[in-house]
Amino acid sequence: MFFSAGAGLDSSPGTYLSDLFREEAKISLSRDTDIPDTVSVNRALNFIKRLWSETGEEMDVNVFYRHRTLEALSFAISNHKDLSASPKIIELRGGEGAAPLLVFAGGASCFLEMQHLIKAIRFPGPILGIALTDFSRGPHYPATVQDEIESTLRALQAAGIGEPYRLLGYSFGGVFALELARALRTQKQEIAFLGMLDTPLGEQEWPLMIWGKFMRQRWRRARSRKRNLTKTGQRACGQEPTKPSRPAIELREYLAKKLKPLSFRYADPRTVYYPELAPQWMGEYPPRYDAAARQLLHMKGLYKPSRYDGELTFYRSLQGSPVDCDPKSIWGHLLVHADWVDVSGNHQSMVVGRNASALARELSERLIR
Repeated sequence: MFFSAGAGLDSSPGTYLSDLFREEAKISLSRDTDIPDTVSVNRALNFIKRLWSETGEEMDVNVFYRHRTLEALSFAISNHKDLSASPKIIELRGGEGAAPLLVFAGGASCFLEMQHLIKAIRFPGPILGIALTDFSRGPHYPATVQDEIESTLRALQAAGIGEPYRLLGYSFGGVFALELARALRTQKQEIAFLGMLDTPLGEQEWPLMIWGKFMRQRWRRARSRKRNLTKTGQRACGQEPTKPSRPAIELREYLAKKLKPLSFRYADPRTVYYPELAPQWMGEYPPRYDAAARQLLHMKGLYKPSRYDGELTFYRSLQGSPVDCDPKSIWGHLLVHADWVDVSGNHQSMVVGRNASALARELSERLIR
């Protein structure tokens, strides 16, 4: 339960939350300020991480769409609402008069990353986010993309959401949008729109030559990160840190991490440590976020793409991603009727600021059409 113990919890929920936003998000919020429209995704995640460290309670990353202001958030805490779990379908923006636009976020299903784009899209209907299901499976039986699609189909049916379907997925969320469209087409359902935003594939699906070109640059980044990591057992009084004996470390895991990032392409996605080999893995996440990130990376590693014959629009960032190759080089032969649209920015900035506004205009024209 929030505010049961911990540092800084003598004050009321509203005061404590306001102070925490000021410290972690570097912003002063009034009680009725709309948080998703005001606080950036990184600062919101810093707020959640700090709150977890002080209270032992972790808010869901999409909690601000259910409780959009400090007043609403304080009221929820005071009334002991569960803020740690996310509904499967989240209203990101209201609307009426049209079937909704269904959106899949990237990463660990945090829709704040797409907030600029969501706000800028001109679409009369509601915009609904489809959150990643927490399957809570053991590491040797990880959830798959197909599991997520089946979970989504059940949620849509329970919510009474039907055709025509409009689907949009950012980053790996584009895979969920694509595979949901495939499943709905199998059921003879109408897909009015399918959009994929800079959607990558796991390295195991990259052509070998393309993968090889990335390794030199990626190796440099890995070495740079290694130099900057805080060493376990800091030197004290001139003493060397104690090293674990080799028998205490499973040999295959040791070698995989030692050879990171070369080993990631060939690692088994079912191994416990697989997510930690990913170039985007940062670590030190709160427990629920950590579990979601690991589940997503296992899914990405296990996913095997196949040919899709339907129409779709693939939005490719002109500056690309530092950890992924050009998506057209791996998706081109699979998405046979794709309309490829190049948009400004890199993988992160394409959905932020002016780039988001330009992307929203293009998206809006196709959605309305």
